[in-house]
Amino acid sequence: MVGQSVGISVCLLRSGRGAGGRQTVLVAGEYAHGLLDWYAFDIDPHSPGLQETDGIEIPPLVLETQPPLSFLPAPITFGGAPNVRWWEFEDRKTDFGALKPSTTDLATLMLAEFGLIFSNDWSVIPYVLPLGTLSQVLGVVVKDVFGVRTLVRPASQTTGGERERWGMYDLSIYQQDTVIERLFLPPVIGKLQESEPIDNVILGRDEMANMTWGVEHTIPSLVSGGTNGFEAAKALQRYLSSLTLDGVEEEMLDTGARIRYKLGRSVPENWIPFIPVQTSEQNPEIRLQRAAMPRLIPGTPDSPVEPRTAFLRTGLDQEVPQSFFINGEEVPKAGAVLTRTYQRTRWYDGKVVTWIGRRKSTGLGQGSSGLLWDRVEPIERSSG
Repeated sequence: MVGQSVGISVCLLRSGRGAGGRQTVLVAGEYAHGLLDWYAFDIDPHSPGLQETDGIEIPPLVLETQPPLSFLPAPITFGGAPNVRWWEFEDRKTDFGALKPSTTDLATLMLAEFGLIFSNDWSVIPYVLPLGTLSQVLGVVVKDVFGVRTLVRPASQTTGGERERWGMYDLSIYQQDTVIERLFLPPVIGKLQESEPIDNVILGRDEMANMTWGVEHTIPSLVSGGTNGFEAAKALQRYLSSLTLDGVEEEMLDTGARIRYKLGRSVPENWIPFIPVQTSEQNPEIRLQRAAMPRLIPGTPDSPVEPRTAFLRTGLDQEVPQSFFINGEEVPKAGAVLTRTYQRTRWYDGKVVTWIGRRKSTGLGQGSSGLLWDRVEPIERSSG
């Protein structure tokens, strides 16, 4: 690459509304590590986007083509990269030969192959982009030492089609395998402050009861923050029990029997059940549907126990309550933990931004609710 120059032309597409009211809508269904970055976004071509009726001023679409930038490219460098000179000793701090990946560890194999074989085929091209822009590289013009200019188009436009296509920073179509040559540069925060959980739900499988439970470990407090879900459930149960006429349960009639039949046991009110249901008669797929345990307090009318967290109350606060389903694969054998917290950061202009963030992490394994049905239990009698 010595003596060669490169010219690059970039088209910047700023978010807005173009001809026909079409917009580029980016969606991020799930993202790991707690930070929303460019790789979490996909393009949704079927979304209508924002409308004037939403009360938001939509700026017009601006297509900005900047003048070409000419420079001499520099080879890419990283720790442990092979040296370009023959017989030159390389840095021993990074030893790619010590990698021992398995045959299925494709990411490690690709990294080792890139570092040992193809690293000298790449060059670094600096280009400054403003935050919040959606950009696309139209092409790269390479001028060699003989003065010949060669236009290098994106890999997707070359002979071979999708089979030979590869792009590290391209965006994908939502729920499709199609890739579009665009780079989104979101305004990512560097550091944030996070509060104690205001919602904390543990999704776990109960093999003994053949059910899945959503345990509300932390529920929103009426003052601020969160409070213990089990203690709040016990306090509500004690309060409802105090509203009965006599405040005591009916005594069991002594018939002299040594055993008794018990229809079933109860669970704490912060345990919300999910039962497996079939999606439809034509589709045998099984999903988990939110159910409700009955509140059995003597002297009070029977009523279902409703969840208190925002995770499990999805659809209950609507004018017509809706059912709530969870795909079975979302609750693995180890379970899952859902957390909702207040988050706060300060932008580069000093403005403070506060929002509520949600996070999903791996659980600690299976649990047991102690829920049993159709039990025959011995009757314990006092010796006196």
